[in-house]
Amino acid sequence: METWKTFLLSALCMSAVLKIYAENPAQTTTPDPETYDLGSVLVEGSRVSKYRTDEVVSSTFFPVAPEKVPVSVDVMTEDFIREQNAGDLHDLLFSNPSVYGGGKSLLDRTAGQYTIRGKSGSSPTLDGVVPLTSGMGMLIDPNAFERIEIVKGPIGSLIGGQTSTLGAYGAGGSINMIQKKPDPMEDFTDVNFSAGFGKDSQQYRFTGDSNYRLGDGYYIRIPVSIETGRDFWLPYGNEFQRSIFLAPSFLWEKSDRLRFVVNTTFQYLDSPAYQGIPTYRGKPLAPYSWDSYPPEDLGLDLRDEYSAFSISGYAEWDATDVWQFRAGGAFLASDIEFEHLSAQQYASQSGKPVLTMYEQNMNDSHDKVWSVYGRSTAQYDVLNTHHTTMLQADYMKTDKFSYSASRTDTTKDTFYYLPKGTPSSRELDRVGATVQQYVEWGIVNALAGIRADRHESNLGNTADSYSPRIGLSVAAMDNLIFYGNLSRTEAPNFGYMSSENTELDSSWNADEWEAGVRFSPVGTLWLSLAYYDITQENTPEYDGGTGYYTTRGCEKNNGVELSLSGNISDNWTVYAGYAYNNKRFDAGEKHYDSMPPHAITFQTSYTMSAGRIKDLKLGMGIRYKHGYDATFRGEYLGPDYFYDSVTVVDISAELPLSNFGGSEKWSLRLGINNLFDKDYFSSTRHYYQSYVGDPRTFHIAVRGRF
Repeated sequence: METWKTFLLSALCMSAVLKIYAENPAQTTTPDPETYDLGSVLVEGSRVSKYRTDEVVSSTFFPVAPEKVPVSVDVMTEDFIREQNAGDLHDLLFSNPSVYGGGKSLLDRTAGQYTIRGKSGSSPTLDGVVPLTSGMGMLIDPNAFERIEIVKGPIGSLIGGQTSTLGAYGAGGSINMIQKKPDPMEDFTDVNFSAGFGKDSQQYRFTGDSNYRLGDGYYIRIPVSIETGRDFWLPYGNEFQRSIFLAPSFLWEKSDRLRFVVNTTFQYLDSPAYQGIPTYRGKPLAPYSWDSYPPEDLGLDLRDEYSAFSISGYAEWDATDVWQFRAGGAFLASDIEFEHLSAQQYASQSGKPVLTMYEQNMNDSHDKVWSVYGRSTAQYDVLNTHHTTMLQADYMKTDKFSYSASRTDTTKDTFYYLPKGTPSSRELDRVGATVQQYVEWGIVNALAGIRADRHESNLGNTADSYSPRIGLSVAAMDNLIFYGNLSRTEAPNFGYMSSENTELDSSWNADEWEAGVRFSPVGTLWLSLAYYDITQENTPEYDGGTGYYTTRGCEKNNGVELSLSGNISDNWTVYAGYAYNNKRFDAGEKHYDSMPPHAITFQTSYTMSAGRIKDLKLGMGIRYKHGYDATFRGEYLGPDYFYDSVTVVDISAELPLSNFGGSEKWSLRLGINNLFDKDYFSSTRHYYQSYVGDPRTFHIAVRGRF
């Protein structure tokens, strides 16, 4: 801790000295204030996909080239998001090998939070600022986003312990969604109609994206998605899933130096309430099969009903050639209602287990998040070095209220709709401040920052937390960069009950050191290799004997990540990655993997440049997950409870209709997901609630622009 205190004092002193230099005209030169983002350019014909972005913002809160920032950041671009054609964030994120989810279930108290680098990540955020409510981080439609940035490692130094109402979340990284904003350069409407057909499944999806100039300096952009379909496990006669999503965004450019942005999202979803199926030795436990639906025998059509709304905005003022000021706020709300029926625990039996119990759950919950912040950013030159100083203060309130009830029985035949259970509520107020300094000096880029937070729960507990980091990158050559960082995130364990009326009042912390190298062999293609080591302490642990939580000591894991993204040539782009994560145990403890220790993603798009099939775009995707152990609340069950390794292959082809005499602005796309029709489990909540991946599915889509 003394090391961090020394670092904090040094960083504050450094910031103060540099601010003095910045305000001295004799010492300051500024970047050209007449530099603007020209937005996207309309290209006739089949545009080459782009899987790499020129800048990231979520790791610093200002634009930085991804190869220069001394933090690991993976990016899913707008082209990548569109070609995956995922209906929700949960399915899209499984294209990243470092990200893992705990089952696609609204029953989970952490629905919409993900594991990154083997540690729990923070709640996904809108524009890197405000965390999504429960469920929203799982179900929000990716059509609203121009890119998704996944920042690796403890990130509390920038966004704080924003999810501390649910314990140790934020140790692995953060997922940040950059919402589409109006483009002042052109008016357009993009549309995409797609249909998917598989064994006993149908999926129909429409997406649109309209951008218009409303008047002098006023612009609007409206992404929209409408989807309906039947999952392969859903019995005939039950209602299809249906959802609608809107994400209007407004821009008012008052002047060259002053702009106002308001972003909104609206979503409604009504879908079958699927709670997964039980497993044993990598297969469904009899009498269940890969396409079983637990309530089917009773003829029940249980449903998940979900609605969500968000509004966020900011005013941004380029006050001088040095200082930029931003003030913003957000409000998010979601409502969830469901009735679930599933298998119950059976792992304690000897020999091959027999399912003897069933579990029924109901929930009616309402989540809200309020957030306001003020940020100042200064960019200036001092002694032949370029500096960016960022200061931020913010306040956030989370409010979770729910009714829930559950019961177990030896048979499903006694099912009845549960009445509302006992209400529960959790609230957290958090106020925080961030100081950050970024320095560019020749071939060296250095990053230092710290965040301090004050937390208060509805039970009257308060806690302070401090999350610092430092990082350095060195460009040995223009295409060869070495980087490393040290970071800590800490936050209280509020939200986990240690008894009926008291919550854990301790704090968890996670420390990471990381070292890596980035290399560009050609063009915009960058290869990144990183090694990391994370030590996490004092995390909540469920006590099955009491039904409440205690804290455990030290957890350690390390790993290696390899990523490749960018263009190999003008018409060939790649997004690929490998992740290895090793959970380290104390001496005498049995090693086990509660999530895939190895994962590989490969996605490529190649556009033909000549001949009769000019502009034909061929795509291929490969996803590999190594086998891992099935668990209950993360604890090892035994050698007979595991999930097998799986490789899933997707292929696609997209051709402009101009090749058939039609318009160059329209294209036809054909694809096959899960080409080899593998049976596999895509994710799991517990070993008896596991989620099956979709079988082979054929897709056809028409895409165009008005």
